[in-house]
Amino acid sequence: MNVLVDEVAMTAQSPHRVLVLGRLPEVLQDVMQQLSARGMSARGSIDAEHAADQFDAKDFDLISFGGGIVGPLNERLRVEFARQNSQVQFLDTFAPVAVKQIISTLEGPEEPLQYVADFSVTEDGLDYVMKAMILQPCMVRVEVHRTLQAPLPRVKVIDQFAAVAGPCERRIEARYRIHAHMLLMTLNDDEYCLYRMKPRHLHCQ
Repeated sequence: MNVLVDEVAMTAQSPHRVLVLGRLPEVLQDVMQQLSARGMSARGSIDAEHAADQFDAKDFDLISFGGGIVGPLNERLRVEFARQNSQVQFLDTFAPVAVKQIISTLEGPEEPLQYVADFSVTEDGLDYVMKAMILQPCMVRVEVHRTLQAPLPRVKVIDQFAAVAGPCERRIEARYRIHAHMLLMTLNDDEYCLYRMKPRHLHCQ
């Protein structure tokens, strides 16, 4: 069976207990190791379909779902785990920033956002228009991450620039929506904004 179940830093003293469900073993292991390095207890599996049978939600404070665990499967797991533990938290995560998402949810942000506010993405025809308020000068990177079924490369850097304080707007052309999964804007490689994209089909070009 294609299953990865591992345990990292599982001790009674661990302040937070996290179950990480994903699709790619190498990504899952990386996330778990990063959580362990931050003093958290992490277990994980790539066999999400059977996760509610393999794990008891009473053993966890938070259950995270990777980007490949969506739709009916995601909904079913939430229902089944909630029956086991009505207090457990659920979180949909995105691998490049999953650890930050988990830590922020469990511990709360250590400080208010320093670089960005009022992030939004709207459709303009087949294009997207991304807007944000930059709070202070910083380096900004805008990426489109594509689905696992997409041909390589799966990450396309749309723009990188030094931003000044004030309104920021960028157009994401329709061609970047082919096989698109997630729009990610990072600021000084510290803060981030996410937007789940609606992919276009090739024949829509």
